[in-house]
Amino acid sequence: LIYKQIIFSNKHLVCLGDNVIIFPNGRIELIDFYNKKHNPILSIGNNSQIHQNCHITCAQSIIIGNNVTIVSNVTITDIIHPHSDVSIPINQVDIITKPVNIGDETYIYNNSVILPGSYIGKHCIIGANSVISGKVPDYSIVVGSPGRIIKRFNFKTNAWEKIK
Repeated sequence: LIYKQIIFSNKHLVCLGDNVIIFPNGRIELIDFYNKKHNPILSIGNNSQIHQNCHITCAQSIIIGNNVTIVSNVTITDIIHPHSDVSIPINQVDIITKPVNIGDETYIYNNSVILPGSYIGKHCIIGANSVISGKVPDYSIVVGSPGRIIKRFNFKTNAWEKIK
């Protein structure tokens, strides 16, 4: 189910699982050309939801697992706009891409940003206003900017345990 009032470019390049819901006012862009050819892949797994005002920009690969909830105002991108050569306008430099993966059963709260190259494991919680860059292990709770792990689930004790 994809609600109206959404910007959805190159949607023929998206692989949607069963029972996916994409709420209104988002922007999902698959960039197949930005100063050069790209082959973007966006995959959204079964029973996943992307809530209103989310912005997903993909020029290489963003994989969103099954039963993932991404709530309002989240940004996910696999694109870096390099700015090392100041003689070239930033929007004219070739982009750099790094794939993003969001594991099954993960919940990403409001206003979070998932940066290029991020890998979020299974059954993670990303707290509101967090910025994720790098790897988040399975069964982790991450908060802050930059994101840091504050709890992990311990299967031996069957409890969430604080990380010191």
